[in-house]
Amino acid sequence: MNPTIIIPAYNPPVYFIKLLEDIRGITSIPIVVIDDGSNPIIKIKHDNLTLLQNNENKGKGYSLKKAFDYAYKMDFTHAVTLDADFQHDPNSLNNFLEINEDISVVIGKRNFNHNMPLHRKFSNSTTSFILSCICRKMIYDSQCGFRRYDLYHVCSEKFTENGFQFESEVLIRLVGKNNCSLHQIEIQTI
Repeated sequence: MNPTIIIPAYNPPVYFIKLLEDIRGITSIPIVVIDDGSNPIIKIKHDNLTLLQNNENKGKGYSLKKAFDYAYKMDFTHAVTLDADFQHDPNSLNNFLEINEDISVVIGKRNFNHNMPLHRKFSNSTTSFILSCICRKMIYDSQCGFRRYDLYHVCSEKFTENGFQFESEVLIRLVGKNNCSLHQIEIQTI
């Protein structure tokens, strides 16, 4: 496996740099940050980090597709994605990397018994139920952005969604339509 870490970012919070430092303290795997038209634009220099930029805000899906295509062209085989807002604990990165590399999509599974707002619990459980029905596989946390993708599978498909719906479209096309493998792992709820 030749993995990279991809972080889509749009006007990231001030502790974004701490996230990058924490990741670097855990692994030396190359990081690709995709700035989705932030204002001001993201300016970072870090060891083994590539910064891609959209001139204007295009959406999370658009940004992820751009970063996936870049990573695939650079001969990476897998990409672990996590959000720029420190919603995902970087200490779980190695858990994603230890999963069999033949698994097409690995999704983080958060515990919703914690202090998550009711409307977010409802939205996530409803979307997860619908996607489970469509994909004919139980999907526990369809909205979690902490994932690992096999880049061959994700870059072989044409996706139409450019916003947050992209992550659902990936599950529908890869897991539901193409019967690609799916694995889900427990992650910390932040």
